[in-house]
Amino acid sequence: MNVKTRVKIRLIIEALAFLLAGGLLCFDTLFVLTRSSPNLGVLLPMILGLPLVVIGLTLPLIKKLCKKRRAARALMLALSIAYLAFALLFSVTTALILKNSSMPEDGADALIVLGGGIRGTSPTLTLKYRLDAAYDYLERNPDTTAVVSGGKGPDEAVSEASVMYEYLVRRGIAKERILVEDASTSTKENFEFSQRLIESELGEGKRTVFVTTRFHVFRSERTAKRIGLEAEGVPAKGVWYLVPNDYLRECLAIVGYFLMGRL
Repeated sequence: MNVKTRVKIRLIIEALAFLLAGGLLCFDTLFVLTRSSPNLGVLLPMILGLPLVVIGLTLPLIKKLCKKRRAARALMLALSIAYLAFALLFSVTTALILKNSSMPEDGADALIVLGGGIRGTSPTLTLKYRLDAAYDYLERNPDTTAVVSGGKGPDEAVSEASVMYEYLVRRGIAKERILVEDASTSTKENFEFSQRLIESELGEGKRTVFVTTRFHVFRSERTAKRIGLEAEGVPAKGVWYLVPNDYLRECLAIVGYFLMGRL
């Protein structure tokens, strides 16, 4: 095999690698869009994947331009650095998420369940998994009081907290063990309003834990800490087809919180 043939084969392999990587990322977005509403986490794989598809389709032309034009070389270098930097950030944030998502000890006085979206009067699958994790903790700890936390969104007929309350009652959790916080519209408000409710109903100094999806535990713990609430997260499993999107979006959220001094 001569040098020219080897170069051509290597070029084909490189182009196919770009097309495969980019195609898989784009497919992820298209697949999730059939099951979920568009948001940054859903669209991010396609945002990352489309440039790779373009590179794969035009790699011979790009290589020629890079040999002849300094601007083309600079553009490819900048793109490579951007992808490497994002890969590094994603690795770091994922490691932080996994390191900080272990199950806390039993025996908490209060368990805050963070809202995760509803459809009509039913919880989304994400919220259902959080409620199931809360149910398991409450079953193991009969003296723990639950706080279901989540307000009513502009496109929602009822509050998330009311749906969460009904779900836990249907599963057998006694009504008197559940406090309802139905005014919050963000994670910070979830903790602020729930803490006030716990202190007014149970008293101050109560050990508190909270339930959220595993990828969200790290940032939620730090959000709680910033308002003076020391609370560990009970990690709930994520929806399998949303896991890559959730972790990609959370990577950007953690970086954004860090840059704004909110972690």
